[in-house]
Amino acid sequence: FGWPQNWSLDVFGRAWDKGIGDYFLNTVIVLVFSVPLTMLLGSMAAYVLARYQFWGNRFLYFFFVAGAMFPVFLALVPLFFMVKRLDMLNTYQGLILVYVAYSMPFTVFFMHAFFRTLPTAVFEAAVLDGASHTRTFFQVMLPMAKPGLISVGIFNTLGQWNQFILPTVLMQPQSGDDPERYVLTQGLIQLQQQMGYASDLPVLFAGVTIAMIPMLVVYLSFQRQVQAGLTSATLK
Repeated sequence: FGWPQNWSLDVFGRAWDKGIGDYFLNTVIVLVFSVPLTMLLGSMAAYVLARYQFWGNRFLYFFFVAGAMFPVFLALVPLFFMVKRLDMLNTYQGLILVYVAYSMPFTVFFMHAFFRTLPTAVFEAAVLDGASHTRTFFQVMLPMAKPGLISVGIFNTLGQWNQFILPTVLMQPQSGDDPERYVLTQGLIQLQQQMGYASDLPVLFAGVTIAMIPMLVVYLSFQRQVQAGLTSATLK
């Protein structure tokens, strides 16, 4: 064990050329749409369940919470046939919709608790001033929930970035003419399998490093916001 004698970054270029670049791009395309869509739909559902009392409110809330306790492995077979029936296997939109559905329970659970801690007086003042439900949500309540949004957004980004089992089932070419739209977790396994017994470990480790760096940058950039979001409910 020791420090390398010759320092070089060429191995990152080799890993990128061996397919890591395409896998990285596929992952970014999926997350650019799945994470904002998850945050939008999840925060809207959590806001309604937290602020409006109606028949079936608690049932819908516990329905979402139950989704977080349901192991994804039990739903793989029906999920595969459902996506196949929609003709969305090996497509970006199919994986995006599944990611959104998979992340909704945790998002609703987290944001529901956060919206309930926000001051009711601000909500009532907006209603008295004549603001519509849509305007109250987007211009008043949602900006106040910014710490919680950032926290749950980072958790969703980490979870979807590192997801392996769902893309393995849903992002497989159905014929020889279909393109390979593997995401980064699939790509690393694919790279290891292609090497066989002649393993090029520097290239594999470079690929793992490329997969780790974006998430480290995201977390370090929003570290304070994450801590504020996790502790704000207790402080209030």
